[in-house]
Amino acid sequence: MTLRDLLDKWYHPKRAEQEELRNRIRELQELSRLALEIENQQIYKNLQSESNELFMKYLTYIFFDGLRFIVPHLFLLAVITSKIKFINLPVNLPGLGNEISIVLVYPVVAIMIHMLYKRFRNKKMQLSNA
Repeated sequence: MTLRDLLDKWYHPKRAEQEELRNRIRELQELSRLALEIENQQIYKNLQSESNELFMKYLTYIFFDGLRFIVPHLFLLAVITSKIKFINLPVNLPGLGNEISIVLVYPVVAIMIHMLYKRFRNKKMQLSNA
C-alpha cells in the first residue's frame, strides 16, 4: 500500500459507501422518472422521499470528508502563524499595504501547490501511458 493509498483512505474513509449511495440515488431518479411517465404519484412521492434521505446521507459523508481535508490545513496554519504573523513586501499594495497576513497568503500558496501537483501528476501519467 502506497502513501497515496493511505492518504486517500484517511481523507475518504467512506468512499465505497458514497459510490453506493450515488448509484442508488441515480437508480431512484430513473425510477421516479418512470413513475412520472406512468403518472403514478404515490410511487413517485415514495421514491423521491427515499432519494432525499439517501442524498442527505451522501452530503453528510461529503461534509465529514471535507473536514478531514481542512483540519490538517488549519493545524498547519496555526503552527505557521505562531512563528510568522506577516510577510513584508518590497512594494505597497493598494488596500493591503506592504505587510500581508500569513492567513491570506497560506490559502493562495496551498491552492497553487495543489494545482502544480495535479499538473505534474497528469503529465507523469501521460508519459507513463505513452
